[in-house]
Amino acid sequence: MLRGPPLAQIVVAIAAASALSLPAPAAAAPTVSIRARTDAELRAVRRRPDGNVAVAGAVLDRATAQGIGGLEITVIVDGAAQRLITAQDGTFDLIAAPAEGPIDVEVQFAGDDRFDPVTLAQQDVDPTKAPVDLTLEVSTTPLGVLVTAEARADAVKVALPVTLRFSAADAAEPHLDVQAATGTPVMVKRAQIFGPGPKRVRARFAGDAGHGTAATETTFELTTGTHIDLALGDDTIAFEGTIRARGTVVDDDGAPVARAAVALLAGARRLGATTTGADGHWRIDAAADLLGTGTHTLQAIAETSERWRRPSRSERPVPVTIGARRPAPVAATLAAFAATALVAIGFVLARRRPWRKPEPVTPSAAQVEVRGGLEPVRASLVSTLRRAQDHGFAGTVRDAVRSRSLADAELLLTLAAEVRRTTSAADGRFAVEALAAGEWTVRVAAPGHVTEHFTLTVPHRGEMRGARVDLVPVREKIFTLYRRAALPVLPSPDLWGIWSPRQIVDHVRAATPPVKMTELTAFVEETYFSARVPDEAVLPSAEAKVAAALAERAGAAL
Repeated sequence: MLRGPPLAQIVVAIAAASALSLPAPAAAAPTVSIRARTDAELRAVRRRPDGNVAVAGAVLDRATAQGIGGLEITVIVDGAAQRLITAQDGTFDLIAAPAEGPIDVEVQFAGDDRFDPVTLAQQDVDPTKAPVDLTLEVSTTPLGVLVTAEARADAVKVALPVTLRFSAADAAEPHLDVQAATGTPVMVKRAQIFGPGPKRVRARFAGDAGHGTAATETTFELTTGTHIDLALGDDTIAFEGTIRARGTVVDDDGAPVARAAVALLAGARRLGATTTGADGHWRIDAAADLLGTGTHTLQAIAETSERWRRPSRSERPVPVTIGARRPAPVAATLAAFAATALVAIGFVLARRRPWRKPEPVTPSAAQVEVRGGLEPVRASLVSTLRRAQDHGFAGTVRDAVRSRSLADAELLLTLAAEVRRTTSAADGRFAVEALAAGEWTVRVAAPGHVTEHFTLTVPHRGEMRGARVDLVPVREKIFTLYRRAALPVLPSPDLWGIWSPRQIVDHVRAATPPVKMTELTAFVEETYFSARVPDEAVLPSAEAKVAAALAERAGAAL
């Protein structure tokens, strides 16, 4: 007689199998906190007549070089620690009583939920040396910048050798070092400090037998004009033909200007618009019948989203002659009727067959890019027939990613010397009335978003009454730029639209990328995930870091 296992064992076995078959509970998503990087600096360590030592310094945001107030720090002078709270501008000062001779000074910030920790230690500091107060006077010129460093020791001007370091406002590399003397102006050409844009200059004195070290810095902006040329493929075009306009946009140094907005105009009429490529080239094709028969003059205008690049217009109007309308030949009419009949027959035959509905095709998420700009109201049939007589501009400013209204967005409209300003309301709406006739230049800006530029033709047929202006968040623009460098690192490009930004950044970091890609990923992580909203001034630095990472990958592939 066969014996089976006891009933209790069977029940336990079934329960264990059931427990194994149940799916494990999903792990909670990790909480990620990104903090801003900080710097600390000592500005003066000076022994006073009473024998005590005065210590002064500051804690700064590394990205902006701005002081951070309200931080609890510890300053240790020859082993004696003092706790302080930084002032509103990030500075601190204290009085210590160390022994005679050189001393050790250390500044410690433990960090918090907003800022990284930082420690600055200087050993064998001689407090008997006179502290030096450095200041910078910066004056921009059409060709570059004129910089004068001034130094005072014990409130008296002194002549000292200093090093002037020039770089982009938001990046330390590349840089240019210039040796100078305080009190003597130094002229540096724009091309020497890597072209126009926001810049930073830092003056540093290394110290000598009687003076302590000192440093200071400031930012400035080098502006440049743009130059656009216009050429036509042919200056005589049939009524049914196409106007083919070509040209290039460069700055005052002859460097190509990428992503400039270009419009082709015939008087006050806009025939088409585009943006320049990386080489500054642009092309616009427009139907000749938009102008009608006769001779017309064309001009091109160029604008950029960077405030330090001035807009431009092609120097001389280019004439173009449009031929007379030609009637369609009888043969073409008969051919059109025949084609229509064939299409109708084909449609009837196709309806008799059980065709399967095709699968919808969606673009790869890796190809999708959020874009901003002006979206006019869709014109109705009546409005297209109506005469252009509306002199107003009204609509809504929205976030291009979240489709939510943006309050306090600034709109600047200019036409020659006339300037009109307004801001969007709490619901993102704005309205500007009684605009003069002409081609207005419009600039729309909001904190944390990429500024949009476009032109507005007044009067219009109502398509600019209820228009929408979409602004792309700077964070999303940075991550879009990052895509070019990060896609080759992902297992598949399609994962860009499936993985979260956090997963993408973590995967790229885990792949142990080379130096430039690592720097780019750290920059993206700080600007995209940080609690601080980045300003669009960081975009040139983002583009430069992406270009460096791509160049590094291309060099490694050779």
